[in-house]
Amino acid sequence: MSRVCVTGAAGYIASWLVKKLLDRGCTVHGTVRDLGDEKKTGLLRSLPGAAERLVLFEADIYDAASFEPAIQGCEFVFLVATPLQHNSGSSKYKDTTEAVVDATRTILQQCERSKTVRRVIHTGSVVTASPLRENGDGYKESVNESCWTPLGLSYSHSNDGFLDAYVSSKTVSEEELLKYNDDFSKARAFDVVVLLCGLVGGDILLPHISGSIHVMLSPLTGVKLHHKSLKSLQTLLGSIPLVHIDDICEAHIFCMERSLDVAGGRYLCTTAHTNMQDVLEHYAGKHPELEIVDKEVVGEGVRVHVNTNKLVELGFKYKYGAKEVLDGSVDCGERLGVL
Repeated sequence: MSRVCVTGAAGYIASWLVKKLLDRGCTVHGTVRDLGDEKKTGLLRSLPGAAERLVLFEADIYDAASFEPAIQGCEFVFLVATPLQHNSGSSKYKDTTEAVVDATRTILQQCERSKTVRRVIHTGSVVTASPLRENGDGYKESVNESCWTPLGLSYSHSNDGFLDAYVSSKTVSEEELLKYNDDFSKARAFDVVVLLCGLVGGDILLPHISGSIHVMLSPLTGVKLHHKSLKSLQTLLGSIPLVHIDDICEAHIFCMERSLDVAGGRYLCTTAHTNMQDVLEHYAGKHPELEIVDKEVVGEGVRVHVNTNKLVELGFKYKYGAKEVLDGSVDCGERLGVL
């Protein structure tokens, strides 16, 4: 079976991906920022098959050279890690966008030097594909892989430093990655696939709630910061695209196992395009025992379709719909003490 590298292996999506790759019989090189952090490494080492086929490496986006040992000998590299907060101790980079773009370039060079990497698969975000028209006059008819979020685009609820930095770093790093596919000045050693993931939920391996599930549950928790993120998504995308954690990881593996059928490039990966009103109505109808603490809704009546045909037409099948994503996230919230 394949030898693969998963960056940020202790994160929400990456830990689930590591589990599924081990289940498939792969040898996994996982990177973590601190090998001494037993809370994170212990979870990974406890996964079935980890004792035989998981090797952990210490690496940090702010020191991109540190990824090279983990990449050596791998056929596939899953770039999952994205810093959510700027390392204020960094004298080299002014923000996360600078750090991520520089790391992206360095990691691509490391993949070339490895002589073994066949494909790089990046965990992108649908926030880089906003259907908002640049002139501010509403939305395009649908979201597809040709949509790009204009940097500096002003929209309701966009005046948030954290959210703006996240959208910027995801967009610019994705552009940098995809340049590799279009560089015809030399023979390419591999290609790059970017999966544009919707808001991820439904289940979790971690002992704490992920940021995306916090956002999904924000009408029930009433946490203003998370609810603002939900409003921002609705405004930026014209919908709340949802996807189950298991479907996301299966899509990553699909792009690995079907590398001859799946060409390099962007692929939207979301199972449903609900809106904020749909989310609140589902909670009220399915979970009447839970109080909807924050009833504020934006974009009522707006539901821009997210076209995921590109991946589906290649044979990928989603197992979970919006109801399973939302209900599974509620279960996680109750199990981990958020609800």
